[in-house]
Amino acid sequence: MTKLYKRILTGAFILLFVFLFKLPNVSAASCRIGVSAPSSAVVGQSFKVTVTVSGSSSIGSWEYTLGYDSSKVRLNSGNLHVVDYGNGSKSSASYTYSFTALTSGTATFKPTNASVLDYASTNECLSGTGTATVTMKTQAEIEAGYSKNNNLSALSVEGAELSPAFNKDVTEYSATLPVDTTKAKILATAADSTASITGAGEIDVVDGLNKVTITVTAQHGEKKTYVINLTVEELDPIKVKVNGKNYTIVRKSGLIENIPVGFAETKVQIENQEVVAYKSELTKLVLVGLKDDEGSISLFIYDEKKKAFTSFKEAKGAGLNLLILDKAEENVPNGFVKAKFKHNDIEINGYKLKDDNKDNYYLVYAQSLESGEKAFYLYDKKEGTFQRYYEGLSNIKDNQIKYLFYVAASLLGILVLIIIISIFKGLSSKDKKIRKYQRKIDRLNNKSSREIYDDNYDIDDVDERPVIKKVEEDEYVVPKKSRKEKLKELEEAKKRLDKNKPKYRRVTLEDDDI
Repeated sequence: MTKLYKRILTGAFILLFVFLFKLPNVSAASCRIGVSAPSSAVVGQSFKVTVTVSGSSSIGSWEYTLGYDSSKVRLNSGNLHVVDYGNGSKSSASYTYSFTALTSGTATFKPTNASVLDYASTNECLSGTGTATVTMKTQAEIEAGYSKNNNLSALSVEGAELSPAFNKDVTEYSATLPVDTTKAKILATAADSTASITGAGEIDVVDGLNKVTITVTAQHGEKKTYVINLTVEELDPIKVKVNGKNYTIVRKSGLIENIPVGFAETKVQIENQEVVAYKSELTKLVLVGLKDDEGSISLFIYDEKKKAFTSFKEAKGAGLNLLILDKAEENVPNGFVKAKFKHNDIEINGYKLKDDNKDNYYLVYAQSLESGEKAFYLYDKKEGTFQRYYEGLSNIKDNQIKYLFYVAASLLGILVLIIIISIFKGLSSKDKKIRKYQRKIDRLNNKSSREIYDDNYDIDDVDERPVIKKVEEDEYVVPKKSRKEKLKELEEAKKRLDKNKPKYRRVTLEDDDI
């Protein structure tokens, strides 16, 4: 029993030793190389792919090559073959690539020839690699898949009943709200969750008709408009007619935006009812808001004495705030005729240059809302601005013609003066040359015949001999020149003199007959 017991004990120790020796291998590190990318991309556009090397503990070194189909995508940046290592503190490392989609289809990205070593044991720890697939489509293919549903599934006005009852195919409705209602809540739901809605929610309303527009835009881009003619009841509405068009007077405050400069809120009595108005102490004008059948509100000038309304046409430009007056209270400058034009979609009665076929400028009679002064203003159609008109521009075209005439006449006068000066200058220059040549001939004639013969003068060298006059030595000093220079100079002087001085006595170079 003793020997058997020893053998069993010895075997147990050996098994325990083997188990303890193999235990570290059971808990060996595990590593992985993963790939991430967007699920879709547009052909012609770029996208990013990320490769991540990670481990359950510190990774030592790693290597991989990123594989892809080059016929479907193009690499823009990033190293495909990576060999790298860690310092014992890193458990992961990432690498980013940029690709451009070349064609429709799918592109797969996967690491190949991959290897990862554990930092502690330097053993291979790679347990697997990941892949990423990108579906690529053209913009047209993507849009073809968009929803075109631009219908509403529900539409209502809180506190009011639509007429007729809602139907997704009916686009115009009516509803009525009680007196003194200032806000309305529009509830709208799109039939497709990808569609968008504008115009719904809480909105401001005024007495009378309010036109509410709800627009539904499908994912594909198609739009559909629903209209609610929302009427707020009012007590005894005041109806007026201006230029053949029906309006309702706006009686409440705060319903008109952009009150003109210099106007303050006040109250006036119209048909024994108090109505909000806007008055300028400077111009003494009173403005009242009128609402048309479409629900649009505009300001009109109200004449309290005549109980009449006229259009209020405001124009702005170059720091000016003007009230356009249809009728001029003074004479229109010469050269201008009646004409109509538009400024900010407002038709204005004005004047234009009679011969201006391009209609570049218009003249209007207006009152400044800041100073109250009435005057003519020039409107630049191209710039869309107004500027004060002054008397010097009473006839722009005539002034331009006169200016061009004066400029042309001045230029012509200057040209004539230059020609005259040139002629006199040429004559004076010619006289100077003649006098110069005459002096040269005189000096040569004063040279003694003996001096010429001493120089071995050959009569065959020239066609004619000069007339020689003897002078005393103290009267003239002969310049030191060679015989050829003297003869040449004499010959040239004779030719020039014959050519340029027909009115003077011709000097002969022939011998005297004495």
